[in-house]
Amino acid sequence: MSADAETIAFYDRDAAAYAAHVAAHGLRPSLETFEAALPRNARVLDLGCGGGQDAAWLHDGGHAVTAMDASPGLAREAKTRWDIDVRVADFSTLDDINTFDGVWSAAALHHAQRDHLPDIFARIARALRPGGAFSATMKAGEDRRDSLGRFYCAMDAAAAHALFDEHAWADVHIRATEGAGYDAAATPWLVLTARRR
Repeated sequence: MSADAETIAFYDRDAAAYAAHVAAHGLRPSLETFEAALPRNARVLDLGCGGGQDAAWLHDGGHAVTAMDASPGLAREAKTRWDIDVRVADFSTLDDINTFDGVWSAAALHHAQRDHLPDIFARIARALRPGGAFSATMKAGEDRRDSLGRFYCAMDAAAAHALFDEHAWADVHIRATEGAGYDAAATPWLVLTARRR
């Protein structure tokens, strides 16, 4: 199991406030870029869907969306706010094969232990159909907990590139950017995009 218990406890406890905060910040440009890479009426996995706002936006765009998150509290928020049904499960349980045209993961994968990420990325590749699009946002930095108790794994551009097995992935791009999260702390971020071979 790759989910950190203290991190899940935070999201369960603060689910309503967190979901409202993310929704208030509107659409991520990286989500629009991801959606533009999808075919019409795509099957999409929102992996670590949080309060469900991105899954709802993709659904409204005509896509068939499967939402997945390890926090039961956030799953309830997604259902309440957007009528999104969420598969409550850890990243390490993803076992879909050749199912999705795209996998989107916003601010979620960085909560896994770094040594679990190669398996998680392999699972994502298997879940995608050939040519399927993948995009994720992850905080960069060292292993740490933020002021709210959430765990973040060590990550930088080189480590992110290493997660993409060249036999499984093509068109890998990693872009560094700056931003803040729910704790309002200035943070370096990475935007990852790729396609399954």
